[in-house]
Amino acid sequence: MEKLKAYYFTGTGNTRYVTEKLCGYLQDRYDTETFDVTKTVSVSSADLLLFAFPVYGSSPPKPMVRFVLNNAQKIRGQECIVIATQYKFSGDGAASLGRLLEKTGAKVSFAEHFNMPNNLSDCAMFKIRNGAELKDTLERAEKKAQCFAGRILKGKKFRRGFNPLSHSVGYVCQRKWWRKGENEKKSSLQIDAQKCVGCGLCADRCPIHNIRIENGKAVPQSDCALCYRCVNLCPKQAIRLFGKEFSQPQYKGPSK
Repeated sequence: MEKLKAYYFTGTGNTRYVTEKLCGYLQDRYDTETFDVTKTVSVSSADLLLFAFPVYGSSPPKPMVRFVLNNAQKIRGQECIVIATQYKFSGDGAASLGRLLEKTGAKVSFAEHFNMPNNLSDCAMFKIRNGAELKDTLERAEKKAQCFAGRILKGKKFRRGFNPLSHSVGYVCQRKWWRKGENEKKSSLQIDAQKCVGCGLCADRCPIHNIRIENGKAVPQSDCALCYRCVNLCPKQAIRLFGKEFSQPQYKGPSK
């Protein structure tokens, strides 16, 4: 049986959910293993590599970019799948990492986008849904994963977002503006010291250890992954990133 190694970055569980569903549909041919890139140091050899991530401004998150760059030599020459999760659209979300993989010498044969639930719980303009309200979105994602797996098993090359039009849309509509303030965004996490009880949950669960507990309070550092995990985990809703206040529930993530 051929081997497939899947490497993902996830903030609130959406990307992990899609990765596991897709791998499940590929198990007739592939012996699959999944790895969180924030807990895995290096890429190991396989017949097929999969890279999965949430799209931020039509761009891959920094932890995934760092992982690929740190493993460039091991990725060179490998055949790859790229999947990008998004709320609405990203244009060339999957291709944004695909281009980096190809620069390392990898071959990207398959790429797809998956629409998943919103997790920006501190932004009132984007509605948060949990529980039964996620059913339709998750069912559509699972059906798409099944269809995409069929393409992979048949060896039918399919690369969503790699065409010039998608590239232009991704750049003009999102990436151009996102990159202008990307470094500032890494320092934009805000923690309300009055609400914080120093429970340490945010510090323990931050995928890149960007939060510390100092003098009984959570204190953000300056390398936020922008994944919204801490914002949605804080029991006191004391953490904000892009929004100004909470007017809706936190996102609980998809169930398995």
